[in-house]
Amino acid sequence: MLKFALVGCGRIAKRHSELLGQNQIKDACLVAVCDIDKEKSDAIASQFNISSYTDMHRMMQLKE
Repeated sequence: MLKFALVGCGRIAKRHSELLGQNQIKDACLVAVCDIDKEKSDAIASQFNISSYTDMHRMMQLKE
């Protein structure tokens, strides 16, 4: 299983999060999202029950 994290939760992130978060891509899963706007990252994170970050460096340190 290949784990993905999205950096930036703008318009295109909606489509990417749907593909990865709804298991539409074989052997790929969404594990985290990051955006400097906490409301944007929290919105996607809550939709897919994943972690939300505002600092991508911190996200990369904590996610395996």
